[in-house]
Amino acid sequence: MRTHSRKTWPPFLAVALLALLGVFALDGVAAGVVSFVALIGLLGASIYALAGEEVRDGCGGIGGGTNF
Repeated sequence: MRTHSRKTWPPFLAVALLALLGVFALDGVAAGVVSFVALIGLLGASIYALAGEEVRDGCGGIGGGTNF
């Protein structure tokens, strides 16, 4: 569990707006570059949202599982 709360929706909203700009407003190489930047931003926003989470996977053999 995360020890402190944070708002994760602003980075995802910014990435969504950037992706919409790349898909609908731009054309050609500029659209591709902006869409690629939006993809990298999505990865960054996802890492930011999951940072600080405690992993509880159990590590029990090949099947893994949750060992609470």
